[in-house]
Amino acid sequence: MSKVNIIGAACIDILIKGYDKNLLLSNKHKVDDIKTYFGGDGLNEAVCLNHFGIDTKLVTILGNDYHGKQIINFLNEKNIKYNLNILKDNIDTYISIVLIDNDGERIFIGNKNGSVRKLSLDDINIDDDCKLVSFASLFISEELKNNDLEILFSKIKEKDIILCVDTSTAKHNEKITDLSCLKYVDYFFLNEFEAKLLCNNDDIYKIESEIYKTGVKNVIIKCGSHGCFYKGKYHKYNLDEKPLDTTGAGDSFVSGFIYSLLNNNSIEQSLQIANKFGYNAIKYIGGNTWVDYIDKGDFK
Repeated sequence: MSKVNIIGAACIDILIKGYDKNLLLSNKHKVDDIKTYFGGDGLNEAVCLNHFGIDTKLVTILGNDYHGKQIINFLNEKNIKYNLNILKDNIDTYISIVLIDNDGERIFIGNKNGSVRKLSLDDINIDDDCKLVSFASLFISEELKNNDLEILFSKIKEKDIILCVDTSTAKHNEKITDLSCLKYVDYFFLNEFEAKLLCNNDDIYKIESEIYKTGVKNVIIKCGSHGCFYKGKYHKYNLDEKPLDTTGAGDSFVSGFIYSLLNNNSIEQSLQIANKFGYNAIKYIGGNTWVDYIDKGDFK
């Protein structure tokens, strides 16, 4: 059994650094770099936590194809556990083309019927004695609607497991009032753009108040270079260099928070570690590659 179960996406990332949208359709567009790596929010979190010594299991699905088996090999090399029913016939492993501009911001292109869209309740099995579940992919899977998440989240809380939930951009114009499943959530993470869309509001103080009305216990809004926003104030981090690639920065932020929380730090301390994880992620191309370049001792 694993201390942390992460429910989320795993995919192949094709990362293209230095694209220019004005030249994208030209036949002479040369870019700074092209890399292929393993990504997806669930996989990114699993890599980060596993690297820092947290016993972790990734709960996801992949196509029973060449790319799915590549991801399995990667997980095995990293000694990351995963669910037994991970490979699925008649599903294509998700491939994400990530166009990264000179400011480190991204545009994603992916196969709309790929594996990350197909994760269902039947695919999710939580270890009974795990301490924390991180649901990394709110809105990613078309199979998991609010009612499904209520069922899943309520079962997790019946086992007295800490529940963290991160989100992506709402795919069908969902609003915060549609998410009754959040009443089971201990820590809800979302970035400022996602928060504004969910609450149809630009005022971060009002947004935070609106999200708390769902019953969620803690709301943490990721604010990029401004750090994060929690309980009415910003928790900032000194960002002293231009981002190379912001892919996976939010996943690394969540991983840092979980890592710190499981080491019995306060929420405020955990927010600073989360900021530090996210900051380090943007210094390298790829959603989780940064962990191979840092000294673990710097994160104590």
